[in-house]
Formats: sequence, C-alpha cells, structure tokens
Amino acid sequence: MAKSKKTSSAIAYFLKKNLLSIILSAVLFFLIAITYQVIMADKYYPLTFIGNINISFFTQGEAARIVQANFQQRTQTKLTFNSPQGTYIIDLATSSANLDYTKLSETFSNSHDRPLQNHIKLEIQSLFFPVKITPKITLNLDKQLETIALAVNKQPQDAKLFFDETPNEEGTPSARIQIKNSTNGFVLDKDKILYEVKDYLLFEQYQSLLPLKTTHPKITTEHVLKAKKALEKLEDKPLKLTFQARSWIIDTKQLLTLLDLQTGQDLLLDKEKTYLYLEKIASEIDQPVKEGLFEFNPTTQRVNAFQPSSEGRKLNQDKAFQLINEALSNNQKLVALPVSITKPKIETADINSLGIKKLLGRGISNFAGSITNRIYNIGLTASKISGVLIPPGQTFSFNQTIGDITAATGFKQAYVIKGGRTVLDDGGGVCQDSTTLFRAVLNAGLPVVKRTAHAYRVGYYEQGFPPGLDATVFYPSVDFQFNNDTPAHILIQAYTVGNTLYVDLYGTGDNRIVNITEPVITNQTPPPPDLRQDDPTLPKGTVKQVDWSAWGANVSFKRTVVRNGETIINETWKSFFKPWQAVYLVGTKD
Repeated sequence: MAKSKKTSSAIAYFLKKNLLSIILSAVLFFLIAITYQVIMADKYYPLTFIGNINISFFTQGEAARIVQANFQQRTQTKLTFNSPQGTYIIDLATSSANLDYTKLSETFSNSHDRPLQNHIKLEIQSLFFPVKITPKITLNLDKQLETIALAVNKQPQDAKLFFDETPNEEGTPSARIQIKNSTNGFVLDKDKILYEVKDYLLFEQYQSLLPLKTTHPKITTEHVLKAKKALEKLEDKPLKLTFQARSWIIDTKQLLTLLDLQTGQDLLLDKEKTYLYLEKIASEIDQPVKEGLFEFNPTTQRVNAFQPSSEGRKLNQDKAFQLINEALSNNQKLVALPVSITKPKIETADINSLGIKKLLGRGISNFAGSITNRIYNIGLTASKISGVLIPPGQTFSFNQTIGDITAATGFKQAYVIKGGRTVLDDGGGVCQDSTTLFRAVLNAGLPVVKRTAHAYRVGYYEQGFPPGLDATVFYPSVDFQFNNDTPAHILIQAYTVGNTLYVDLYGTGDNRIVNITEPVITNQTPPPPDLRQDDPTLPKGTVKQVDWSAWGANVSFKRTVVRNGETIINETWKSFFKPWQAVYLVGTKD
C-alpha cells in the first residue's frame, strides 16, 4: 500500500512539472494536422502513382497534365519485338491510343470525400503504403498485328499415313506403310502483345520477345502410330465381312480410307466414312419383303405364283460398325454381318396348302365409254389387288393394298368426284375396281366392314346393273374393307375382258348361301338444269362438258347369308344419291 501511494505521487509530480510542455505539444500536433489537411485538401496523397509517374502532392489538374504529357510522348514511340522469324515494329503513333482519366478522379474522390477521422487514417497510411492507379487504355493495333501474324503464324502439320510403293532393290513394288510425323504450329498471341504495349504506355517498359502461342495438329503422330499398327495386322490376312455366300474384304488400303485419324480416341474407325462404306454393302444386301401374288387355275384346281414371295433383309449398320471395330481391336479376321430377316406371310411353296379350292364369289362391272386414261387406271388397280391373299380372320383394306393414288405411283388423270364436282384428277376409274370388289364380296357372303356409296349415280356402274351396287374410295380417308371369316385363305383375282372388269374371290367353301334382293328405288329427283359457265381459257365458240346430269334417288337392298341353317348376315344396304346437274364450259377467248 505504501508503494502504491509513492507511485501516484511521482506521476502527479511529473504532470505538474511538465503539464505546460504536454499542452504545447498537443496544440502543436493539432496545428500541424490542420495545416496538412488544408495543404492536401486539393492534392493527391504521398506515394500515389499512375504507372511509373509519381503524382504525389499534385492537384488533379497538375497530375492530369503530367500524365498526359508522358503518355503523349510514349505514343510517338516505335516498339521493337524480336522472334526467330525476324524483327517486327509496332508504331504507337498510328494506334489511336487513348487514356481514360476516370480512375484519377475516382481515386481522388474516394480519398478526400470522407469524414475527418477517415482522412487522418488514409493520410497516415499514405506515408507507408503506395497507391497505384491503373487507368484504362484503348488503342487499335488490328492492322499492324494482322500484318505481323501473316508473317509469323505457322500452321501445325498433321501426321500422315501413306503407302510407299517405291520398288525395292529387286525392282518389285512393295507397299510399305509410312508415317509423316506431326509438327506443332504457332500463332501471334495478340492479347499478350496488347498487354505489353499497354505496359509500356504506363511504365515505359515491355518484354521485347514477340509473344507466340503454340497450336497443335488435329492428327498427332501418336494416333497415326496406333492406326499404323491396325493396318499392319491386315497386311498378311485382311478382315473379311460375310453374309450367306457373299463376302467383302477390308484390306490395308480399304482400311486406310475408313480410319479416324483426328479424334485420337480409342475409336479407330471414322463413323461417317465407315457408314458410307456399309451403305454400299447394304445396297447389295437389303431388300424389302415381298408377298407373293397368285392366281387360281380352274382347270388344275391349283394356285400358281406369278410373283413369288421373297424374304426381306436389312443390314444392321450400327451393329456392323461395332463388330468391325471390335475385330480390328482384337485382331479378328472374320465378321459375320448382322442382317435381320423378315419372312413373307405366305411362302410360295406353301400356297397349295392354304385351302384355296373353289370360286367363292364374283363381281362384274362394265366401263364402256371410258376415256383411255380411265381404262388404264382400272387395269393398273386390278393388277395391284390381283393375286393378294387374305388370311382367315383378317380384314382386307382397299386403300392399304393400293396405296396413295397419284401420278408418282403410276396413275393417270381421269374424271373423279371431288369437292362436289366431277373433275380431272389422278386415279379416275379406281372406284370401278372397288365397286366390282364390293359386288364380289356381296356374292361371296363375306362381311363388309366399310363401304361408302358415291355422291351421285354414276352411269358406268349401272351398265347392266341396278343402282346401289357401288363403293367409292378416296385415299386415305374413304376406304372399302371386308373381313375373311372363312376357315381358309382367300385369293383375289382381278382382270378385264374387253370393256368388262371381273373380280373373283377363291377359297374354301363352308356351305353359306347368299340371297340379295333387287334394289328398291324411291324418291327419284330429276337433275337440276344444265349449268353453262364462261371460260376465258377456251377459244370462243368452244363448248366443253365437265359434269354430267344424274337423277337423285334413295336405293336400298337386303342381303342374307345362311350357313348350315344359321343366318350369319342379315343386313340392309342404303344409298342416298343427290341429283346432279350437267356443267358445260363455254369458251370466251378471242
């Protein structure tokens, strides 16, 4: 306790004796600080640099003038860059170099526009830690750099694989697999040279070695060596691709055209090139499945093929590509090509075991007065349905069998009902065949799945027959379909004799008896008056009929089918025909 009192007395004595000096020192420090604040109020703090230019204690205007003077002087310089290819000059006088002074103002504002305590802190820091300002510099060296790039850039060289067929010492040509090694290239590093130029403008120093970037080849020596090994494995015994009795050889020369020499991956074959090669093989293998077309000979009671059935074949190119790659990797010498086989529904050899024994029903129609193109279309359609076999339980589709009816599929233009008018269009006359087939199906006692009557009564279908026994088709929406509900296959035969079309259905009879009543015609309506329309495309005085008149009527008939005493079909068919007017085009062209 005594010691503590003694220490306090000493401190009190010191303060009493030196109080004046302490007060005077504090006042002096305060005055110096205030004076420094006043002096530095419009000046940069110590140790402030732009590049290598010291702007300490300068006002903003003074600093800007000093920096601008130095910058302008440096922009008149020609910088020399050296490389193994030579010496190259960058002329800064033509670079449109410009320095952005925004950062000078920002730095000054950030250091001066602060509270007093922050000012003092920054002022003390500025005495020990330099502030380096890096303003943005813009310049345009595109043309100069492009000129230098043209002079120094060097493209990389891909490795090459080739056959050297130079004769050996005995004078015999020998195809030796040779490699030309790859080499790296280089290009001017424009970003780096721009950095060096800006460095000079700020610090008046730069690296004079011309900056270049290495570029690598797409095809490296390493990958070509791998391909060379694959080729050498085929020199004595090439790779053989087989399918049935056929074969295709991939020898060293063929493989060289298929190799992938760019990716450097484990995959050896170039996919695009190999698929082109496989497409050529596929063109020799692939074929669509063909269903046989047949005809029944009433004399021999046997069926003959006039178009034999054949299997379909399709090369699996994805799998073949994979197998060839694996064979090359594993040094295999034989690849069985993967080919999928599609068997026809009915083999030609089996045709006479399908139960086609007798005529089940016949359809007949006449087409006298038809134009040449209509007669042609009737025959073409008959050839497409003739010889078709319908398995038991399956439904026959007229549209699916005939396909699209256009000029591209062989049909010619003739008159058809379209858009409420009779007009020339591809396939006119096809309905003659669907109508005749409908009649054959009715007579055979087979169930009809889809049938549509024509919009109006067509004269061709009433030559020797009453109305209502027609069926129109319009691909793909309006179809005629029937079902084979017999125990065996049904064979269709369609043919023309003179101006008559026949469609015969052959199969196995099952004792069905068909009864079709005579059609009943009601509500007959006369056709509207003839319509004459001016046509400026026809010569004056020419009259051309483009539509024909027809009476409207409602037509119905009944059909019953009895099998072994049981009625299996009892139906009424109705057709509603519109009255139709004749239309004539009258030419007005002078």
